[in-house]
Amino acid sequence: MKQKLHFVGIVIIVLILNFALSGCLPAQLAVAAQEAAPQVIEEAKSTVPEAEPPKDDPDQEPQTFAAAEPTATPSPAPEQPQVEPQELEVNPFTGLTVEDPQTLMLRPILVSISNFPPSARPQSGLSHAAHVFSTFIGYGMNRFLALVYADDLIHLGEVFNNRLAEGGGPEYALGPVRSGRVAFEDIKTLYPHSALITAGASPNVLAQLSNRTSVYGTDEEDINSTGVGADTLSQLAGAAAIDPKEYISLTFDPNPPGGGEEADFLRVVYNYLNQNGWQYNADLGRYMRLQDQADGSGELFPMTDALTGEPLGFDNVLVLWAQHTYVSPTVIEINLAYVWDHFGLLYRDGKVYEIRWATRSGKLTVYDPEGNPVALKPGQTWFEVMSYQSTWDRVKSIVRFHEPPSDF
Repeated sequence: MKQKLHFVGIVIIVLILNFALSGCLPAQLAVAAQEAAPQVIEEAKSTVPEAEPPKDDPDQEPQTFAAAEPTATPSPAPEQPQVEPQELEVNPFTGLTVEDPQTLMLRPILVSISNFPPSARPQSGLSHAAHVFSTFIGYGMNRFLALVYADDLIHLGEVFNNRLAEGGGPEYALGPVRSGRVAFEDIKTLYPHSALITAGASPNVLAQLSNRTSVYGTDEEDINSTGVGADTLSQLAGAAAIDPKEYISLTFDPNPPGGGEEADFLRVVYNYLNQNGWQYNADLGRYMRLQDQADGSGELFPMTDALTGEPLGFDNVLVLWAQHTYVSPTVIEINLAYVWDHFGLLYRDGKVYEIRWATRSGKLTVYDPEGNPVALKPGQTWFEVMSYQSTWDRVKSIVRFHEPPSDF
């Protein structure tokens, strides 16, 4: 019986060889065999090593393989305990470790702060702001947009409540608050889910502002009587829980970058009645804010926080050049959202660095001309937003704001 089976097998092999040699093997079958060959795709390469196929050896005797013995179905591996994601402990806007990581889940608050008339100075609460943007609002004036977030927001409320208990200090934690501007919406895109606080806004501006809350003054005769109390800040901040990792974009390093030029002073000139400056304090490692008295003399005086009575200083001063467009004499669009590769200056640790900045992904990034990230000093940052027409005198360390073209 075994001989007959052996003979039949030989006959079948001979027939297959004859078909192949005579070209009778269907062409479709040959093509299909080629298409079925495995292709190597680097992107989809398995990380599990596969057994190496045996190499052809003409001298090797054919091997026979016994059928594998049936094996029992393996029991499922025990479930591994899930690892909780690591909790962020650093404020993404300052690079500083927070006392309570839970405060990072609070909503960021942006507040419109007045700088004109001069009687609005000194402002209250700016020393607790992680970021402050100084923006042009027309007629040679500027207005601030202050960001308070995380434990800075908590500390601001504590200081304010302590001042109230002592029977002194301003009537509000942050202020004086003034009306909103269209540029604030561009800035707000850098802080998703944030709340904006203003003292109203003109109808055409109001329609362009989102997540906005109005506050009102306590004295109709006093334009500086409008501010934000600790309770309002706390309620707005706790109204929505956010993921702080969403705000990671800036890099921080206590060691200054290489290069740069010595710069212990910066003057910013809007016009002869509106000038401010920054003086580097080596002992504090910060730039201290100075402001004129709108008297045309150009003399600058140290600014303080009305809430604390302490001098006002910031760890970084970023000067950003951005496109300004007049819509009306008091409505100026400032293109700060989703922009690419703009020029800027970074002042930190007594030096100035030429940088580039962008918000093309909805996040602010700061980098050098080669595209490498430029680290800010851990701490608070003040942004001086300049028009494309503005100039920088490198020798005198003066930035002069020049208004964009207009028909007004």
